[in-house]
Amino acid sequence: MQIVHFVESTDVRTGGSSRFALDAARLMADAGHPSTVLTLDAASAPHAWLGNRMGHDTTAPLNAKLPLVRHIGSSKLGASVLSTEAMRDIRATIKNADVVHLHNMWSIATLQVAAACRAMGVPYVLSAHGELDDAALSRGDLKKKLFMRLGGRTLVDRAARVHCAATTEANHSRQHIMKGREFVAPYLTNLSAFETLPGLDAAQRELACVRQAKAAGTPLIVFSAPITAAHGVDLLIEAAAQLRDAGEHACFVIAGEGAQRDVARFKKFAAKQRVCDRVHFVGAVTGDVNASLLQNADLVVLPTSHENDCHMLLQAMACGTPVLTTRGADLCKEIGASGGGVIIEQTSSALSERISALLADRAGLRTMGQQARAWVFDNFSDAVLASRYVQLYQTALGKDTQVELKPLRLPSLQRLQSVAATL
Repeated sequence: MQIVHFVESTDVRTGGSSRFALDAARLMADAGHPSTVLTLDAASAPHAWLGNRMGHDTTAPLNAKLPLVRHIGSSKLGASVLSTEAMRDIRATIKNADVVHLHNMWSIATLQVAAACRAMGVPYVLSAHGELDDAALSRGDLKKKLFMRLGGRTLVDRAARVHCAATTEANHSRQHIMKGREFVAPYLTNLSAFETLPGLDAAQRELACVRQAKAAGTPLIVFSAPITAAHGVDLLIEAAAQLRDAGEHACFVIAGEGAQRDVARFKKFAAKQRVCDRVHFVGAVTGDVNASLLQNADLVVLPTSHENDCHMLLQAMACGTPVLTTRGADLCKEIGASGGGVIIEQTSSALSERISALLADRAGLRTMGQQARAWVFDNFSDAVLASRYVQLYQTALGKDTQVELKPLRLPSLQRLQSVAATL
């Protein structure tokens, strides 16, 4: 199969759709299915993937061993509106494709590419990215209703398959998807950086609060996600204050980026709650330092109201660290059943109570961490998911209409023993 992806930006800082599009292209190319990524912003794409600018070379092969990233231009009408010239080059690429994968729901450019696919008889897959459940549709209600009337409804209804990342997302979105069009496949998580873990030293060298907590034997609670109200940062700060009032000692590390005004507001709230001595904002942490921070953590917490890709939780679990999250995470059922995570209501009291209970059983936390790491590698490795995504594209082509939604597997005792030896 030859697969073409369309995503507005390759900058993974802009959201999970960018990361997923690149990961899906990589996975399929590795599996022998030539993949091209068309994007309005190729600045963050892997350098080795970059092809010549669209319009200058439309003969570049689709069967390269690596995905091919092609930059396309927008029109003067808007940053996400494709020009006539860009659409001509896009059609030249689409005509060589077996299937097109679209990654941005609320995008005029996506409507344009989908219309081209329909006109040329090329099936397309639409990744919902959590945007088709009632809660997401209610945000920006008027604009989204207008978008759906102007072409969004056709975009969804004419998709050969609508990709959902978890059964929870599929259940929440099913009323907005034509019957039988939904296809559940977990988001891809590049686990190569976590196969061999960097150890504890890297984070302790770089982050004074981690070094001090470990030296004092203080439990370490890590939040690793974009700093937003939706991710429950205020609830975590309140929980820190409640644990302090209960005489519990813990160090909270908030690692991630956010809008300057949001970060300032949360820091001010931490000061108001008198927890600045135990809640530390350390900014974005990446690479080996990020993996090391997750390894150092006793528990990774994400008290989110809505999280579609759960990328941060899976990274933590891949590091052998148990996680605590809410029903707002689309993988909540699977994480809760894995033995490596706990699901709670999205309240500060539920958060503080469960953190306290989990920290009281350090041996239990270590066992949970082993189960978490085994579960992630058993279910989210490239080798496991490649066949799932091949099946997604085959069903879009009508080659495999009997879709078996296999549940995520729990790790065996032998697998747990093997994982324990690596931690």
